[in-house]
Amino acid sequence: MISSSFMCGVVEGFYGRPWTPDQRVELFDLISSLGLNAYIYAPKDDLKHRAYWRELYSVEEAEHLTTLIQSAKENNVMFVYALSPGLDITFSNSKEVTCLKRKLEQVKQFGVDAFALLFDDIDTDMCVADKEVFQSFAHAQVSITNEVFQHLGQPKFLFCPTEYCATRAVPNVKSSEYLTTIGKKLLPDIDFMWTGPKVVSKVISLESIKELSDVIKRKPVIWDNIHANDYDQKRIFLGPYKGRSTTLFPYLNGIFTNPNCEFEVNFIAFHTLAGWAKASDTPADPKKGMQSSSLPCSPAISADIKLEQEGDIDSSQRLTDHGNYDPNKALVQAISDWMEEVMDSKTASSKFRRRKTGVPANILGTNPPPLPGINTCMATTTPTMSEGDTAPLPTLPLAEEIRKNKEAFDNLVDLVGANSSADPETFRPPPAINAVNSLLAKAEDILEPMECNGNIQSVAPVVPTKSCSMVQSCTSTTTTDSKIGEMAMQIDDSLGKDSQSPKTESELSPASAADSSSESAQDTEMQIDTTADAESDKAETSDIVSSETSTCSKDADKVQDEDNPAFTTALKTNEMLTKEDVMLLVELFYLPYEHGPRAVAMLEEVHWLKINAYIVCEAKQTGNPSHKAMEWRERAAKFVSYAKQVHGMMTRLLNIPNRSMLYYLYPYIWDMEGVLSLLASFIKWLEGVTTRKCQRLILQTTTSNPQCSVYNTSILAQG
Repeated sequence: MISSSFMCGVVEGFYGRPWTPDQRVELFDLISSLGLNAYIYAPKDDLKHRAYWRELYSVEEAEHLTTLIQSAKENNVMFVYALSPGLDITFSNSKEVTCLKRKLEQVKQFGVDAFALLFDDIDTDMCVADKEVFQSFAHAQVSITNEVFQHLGQPKFLFCPTEYCATRAVPNVKSSEYLTTIGKKLLPDIDFMWTGPKVVSKVISLESIKELSDVIKRKPVIWDNIHANDYDQKRIFLGPYKGRSTTLFPYLNGIFTNPNCEFEVNFIAFHTLAGWAKASDTPADPKKGMQSSSLPCSPAISADIKLEQEGDIDSSQRLTDHGNYDPNKALVQAISDWMEEVMDSKTASSKFRRRKTGVPANILGTNPPPLPGINTCMATTTPTMSEGDTAPLPTLPLAEEIRKNKEAFDNLVDLVGANSSADPETFRPPPAINAVNSLLAKAEDILEPMECNGNIQSVAPVVPTKSCSMVQSCTSTTTTDSKIGEMAMQIDDSLGKDSQSPKTESELSPASAADSSSESAQDTEMQIDTTADAESDKAETSDIVSSETSTCSKDADKVQDEDNPAFTTALKTNEMLTKEDVMLLVELFYLPYEHGPRAVAMLEEVHWLKINAYIVCEAKQTGNPSHKAMEWRERAAKFVSYAKQVHGMMTRLLNIPNRSMLYYLYPYIWDMEGVLSLLASFIKWLEGVTTRKCQRLILQTTTSNPQCSVYNTSILAQG
């Protein structure tokens, strides 16, 4: 068991749509069953957590928050209430300090006995009034934190600094005046939060923690973003907790994981974190914990995937000491336990079913207005309010200067925006105006991700099925899109058959009669072949669209049947998702700096097939396929087999009883299959090229840009 003095759990600290109250109750039950013991309430886009932190909770909100806190206590989970006042607070204004104390006093009355003040992701420039009172930004933060801490009776208290990782320490951890001031002035009973070397850290070493502890004069609490995906809407991270040795345990006061925005996909992240914490209580075996921090892959592939490397050392040469914890074994165990959740019949609006007695099953509030346009990862919502399009100013008495600061901040919102970069180091949080009231949100009021682009009044929800995997209604347009994957698999079938036996010259070239002609004749022939292929594809697409339209109509009739409990038992055994399928899914969406084995294998195969495509060109021209050409065909067939595995996994995924989980996973796996279909078509095109002109084109591309990959193949394992 995890020591009660060591905080280990989950921080809901991401940007985007907050979790619903019912999801939080389910979270408490889950992490308690895993042995985790703490939760930090810190949703960045919750209305009264950050953007309008001064406002007190209404009677209705207070009732729901109180029930939530009680649910945590009944599961032996410490509920830490966090507030983020740093966007517009005036530290030197006594009325501001009074607002902060009053807000935390109110929450204390709800039953909270642990608090946190967060000053992350804010402007470091102080206003004129603060500069006249405080020596530095660190002095201002320490002053208000110490005062609030003592006012509340010195409870369990956490502090998140503005320089919360090594890359944000100016100029570095050892020489940072900010961190040095925090270490000297912050009261010793207040815990200090830290994300590691980076915002999203691949490895957190014991040496770095010791260096930090010397500066801040205490053990840090890790806010771990290894599974966070709010900075990149195209990715989810399903890999195990990794890159942190169990030898860190005695040098820390706690670890909180800040997970994926999608609640249903975080089981492995929570399960493996619990495994890490439990392993920390056992003496380390130096031979067990050494794990490669990155799967070996070619230098070209490593160059393509920028996030694969951290620092100047080749990631393929690194070993991470995990102490007595084995992330690979932990992953296998987590997948085995996750299968029970996957096979549990559940819809997006299902009420929480307790794992054990004593946990309130329903703490949902009243109906707020529907939340329009919710994306899979980053919420594009409007605040939940009674009237008006913008959130009201705080009702508490405020100095005129505070109001001016608030207005100035609102004017800057449009200039901030959400950064589209996938690099967490350069990620800028989205505007605070997207905040919602997560305490009053019902599960049924939140649109499922698959319905985010539709008219919620006129389009009925359509659950994707094996033969009709669409986002909305079965129209000719969406049917064409939904069939891309199956069209690609037909292409793959033909490619796979071709690779099984040596080809004659006529088989290798669709227009072999013209192969002996001059260079210009070959160019003409290539144009003819391309036109013929296009006509063939067009005809094939037309046939597929016609047949699929009728299929979709039948599938639409089956949607109602899926709500029947008998639907699960009616599925054939070979259509049910297996542990091997889930492992493949995890390997495709692994971790920020690392892909799973099969994802890396696919990237390497595509890269090799591209740079060696000229071998097939030579074989077609000579009419005598070489051993190298046969190897090319075998590896092409190998890539096709990978693509078929993913296609089969997606087919079985569409049949899982847990529809709520499917709604979160579906957009990512759909994009993945689209990328694989595109790559399979590209490989077929490479096989069909017969002219020296294409050979020179391939060689030119590879020579001029060695880091170039097929259609940015790094997206293959990023989703």
